[in-house]
Amino acid sequence: FFYGFEYLGIGDRLVQTDLTDRCYLTLTQALHFRMGGNPFGPAGTGKTETVKALGAQLGRFVVVMNCDEAFDFGAMGRIFCGLCQVGAWGCFDEFNRLEERILSAVSQQILTIQRGLIARQKSIELLGQNIQLHENVGIFVTMNPGYAGRSNLPDNLKTLFRAVAMVKPDSK
Repeated sequence: FFYGFEYLGIGDRLVQTDLTDRCYLTLTQALHFRMGGNPFGPAGTGKTETVKALGAQLGRFVVVMNCDEAFDFGAMGRIFCGLCQVGAWGCFDEFNRLEERILSAVSQQILTIQRGLIARQKSIELLGQNIQLHENVGIFVTMNPGYAGRSNLPDNLKTLFRAVAMVKPDSK
């Protein structure tokens, strides 16, 4: 990976453990194969922080969005358009809080982006607009499975992401 030269100041440091190493490896493999990354696990396990730390180490601008029921197909599409044009990484926190019908529609947008990346296209069509596709764009979704009010990811969406399980550290 080429360093992106996005400088955001001196940020907080993430403790390097075997879990963060495994997560870094999984997420970089996902990026190499033009897929998305999906860290999942209970709250407080460092899913979002690990994505942000990896982005900082690679010099990438990481935009973190907390997903909730207010997100719709159009809002997600506009966010994807912006990410694609500047080559930023999008980290969609608690992605499975979106309704299943929205998740299914969003999967088509993500598939369009990933197919464009695989084919090394310079532009793609999203929301009826032709937009530039930067090769460094990355899409990550974090999830807390099993919590109340959370949807299951549709199978067509699961195939677009490389999943990595995050667990609470043994602090004893």
